[in-house]
Amino acid sequence: MASILNVGTSALLSLQQAITTTGHNIANVNTEGYSRQRVNFDTLTPQLSGGSYIGSGVATDSIERIFDQFLNSEVQSRNSAQSGSQAYYDLASRVDSLLADPDVGLSNTLEGFFSALQDVSNNPGSLPERQVLLGEAQVLADSFHYLDSNFRSIGNELNARIETSVSDINSLASSIAELNEQVVRATAGAGGAPPNDLLDTRDQLITELSGKINVTTVAQTDGAINVMVGNGQALVIGFSAQQLQTFDNPYDGTQTLVGIAGLSGSITDLGRFLDGGELGAALDFREQVLDPAINQLGLVAMGLTATFNDQHQLGLDLNGQAGGDFFQPLSATYTANPNNSGASSISVAISDATALSGDDYNLRYDGAQWTLTNLSNNVSQTGAGPFSVDGLQINVAGLPVDGDTFLIQPTRQGATLFDVVLNDAESFAAASPLRSQEALTNIGSSDIDGLTVTDAFGLPLASQVTLTFNPDALGLGIPGYDVTGIAGGPLAYDPTTESNGKTFTLGGFDFTVSGIPQDGDELIIENNVNGSGDNRNALALAGLQTENLLNGGATSYQGAYGSLVADVAVKTSQAESAAKTGQVLLDQSIAARDSVSGVNLDEEAANLIRYQQAYQAAAQVISVADQMFQVLLNATQR
Repeated sequence: MASILNVGTSALLSLQQAITTTGHNIANVNTEGYSRQRVNFDTLTPQLSGGSYIGSGVATDSIERIFDQFLNSEVQSRNSAQSGSQAYYDLASRVDSLLADPDVGLSNTLEGFFSALQDVSNNPGSLPERQVLLGEAQVLADSFHYLDSNFRSIGNELNARIETSVSDINSLASSIAELNEQVVRATAGAGGAPPNDLLDTRDQLITELSGKINVTTVAQTDGAINVMVGNGQALVIGFSAQQLQTFDNPYDGTQTLVGIAGLSGSITDLGRFLDGGELGAALDFREQVLDPAINQLGLVAMGLTATFNDQHQLGLDLNGQAGGDFFQPLSATYTANPNNSGASSISVAISDATALSGDDYNLRYDGAQWTLTNLSNNVSQTGAGPFSVDGLQINVAGLPVDGDTFLIQPTRQGATLFDVVLNDAESFAAASPLRSQEALTNIGSSDIDGLTVTDAFGLPLASQVTLTFNPDALGLGIPGYDVTGIAGGPLAYDPTTESNGKTFTLGGFDFTVSGIPQDGDELIIENNVNGSGDNRNALALAGLQTENLLNGGATSYQGAYGSLVADVAVKTSQAESAAKTGQVLLDQSIAARDSVSGVNLDEEAANLIRYQQAYQAAAQVISVADQMFQVLLNATQR
């Protein structure tokens, strides 16, 4: 009877644990990250009696957490990818909206500016058209400033996001390290039995951490788990958590970087190694979208400034004065690393604004020579300097030491500093400084046209330039034009084969001669005195709109801006697609994990009924044992 009682008691105790565990599952059906638990039963050691083994009942072998590490790791990986794609899309879509918005984008303001310029060319002597041109120029400058200001505002918000993400990562890392300690102690205190709820809590924190940054985990034999980020940088090792730190970019104090402090206290930049999650997305967005957008907008501003100013300086204003700068001249931006210990310095000049690429460059001294690296394509060149690259002339000076570094960002400040400096409508140089004509006494059909000034040096002309046709200008029977008033003659011209037109260059101007002249016919080039009605330079300025002047002659102003808009739009679309796909994959991973680890209320209800019935049966066994014992007591009393 004692054995029967023991059997019933063991059954009651074991089933009670099973019912409690089932209730625990039901209670946590909505708990995020909870893994259902299951009681595993084991028979007690049987007792030998009368030559046979009699069962001794049941015991709870373990309370198992139904958990699949592979499926859980898959959820963490998908969560990191989806969180990163969504954050990247949210940020990129804002830049895309700014650039594509017709009310604030650059396309319409560029069109308005050149439309006003065309109006001036149609009526070059009228002040109202010139005033409208200056107004449209200011609108254009405002558009550059508005876009640039919004980009930099997004950059400030990005800094705040990075700060918040790093703070969250550090907090989660500390919590994981604390849970590691609790898990190890609880496991040791229970003789190796895992503390299931603590494990769930820790896994949930790691999943949350994966939403901030891509993580890799490695389990230790004592139950602790190590967490790595980036290229293997330890974030949590056992009971210790390493703290990420934010710091200002040494080259640009407006940018926040992410690093980790070394033993010496110096901070190592980890930005290029961190990926995934909200932090990785923020860093990728800045590198792939925001900084290139600022640079490309600056490229348009600097290219427009340089080419428009160059052409404007080749004209004459209403007062007969040579044109000056229309826009504020812009220069390349570069910064020395504040940790440079040598006495080195550099200077960066824009030798050809049409060849600028919008890329950034790193110039570093290795103790023997300088290395200039394009940070977009990693193409580099080495030497003692100077360096010529993409329209830049980079000179080095001083006494450098190993490690001296400079960051060259030629177009980074272009849109910020873009401005109109011409404030007097009469000073707009619409006229060409030279004009040409055929002498009235000519008897042939000679003609001169296409007079274009290419260099204002040497203007105005010291005297009238006269081209006189001479059948023997270059020798007996070799026709051409004798030139007076400027060096460069005679000019070979054969009317029998070149009457359709031949172009010449003299001094800083080009022209085309055509027709069939007679001996002594003259063509005249002279200063354009009182040329207020001349519009040739205004037409040349208007023609800049459609010329392929930027990116080495590959695209126009609007084409370069359109490429920027298209590039951001493509990256935004890709991010949107990745976010949607990532959400589907994440949902699938969560469903696969929950199919194994999730609580099924129908299953738990069935288990509850099954355990309840078994519990009632076990109670009946104890009741029977009690009745047998009472019968035995009653029998012995007689």
